[in-house]
Amino acid sequence: MKKEQRYDQIVVNHGTIPMDELYFELKPTSKNLGAIDYEDLIDGKPQVVEHNPEGRFQLFRIGDAVSARNTHAAIYDALRLVKDL
Repeated sequence: MKKEQRYDQIVVNHGTIPMDELYFELKPTSKNLGAIDYEDLIDGKPQVVEHNPEGRFQLFRIGDAVSARNTHAAIYDALRLVKDL
């Protein structure tokens, strides 16, 4: 029997190249199907978007930087998303 692996978080910084393959592989099994409520993000509220009740986790794609300086903005977005965990 294959043991299920669990992760609290995965952080990937691959320069300015988005991690499309990983994101799209995880997306169908997530609760929110990768969706973000940007108003709640800006207001510092928890993310409650749930498009897939069968999902096992929330998935957020942040930091698709077009330049390296956007990494800092992605870090702030990540902190807003995980502050209530």
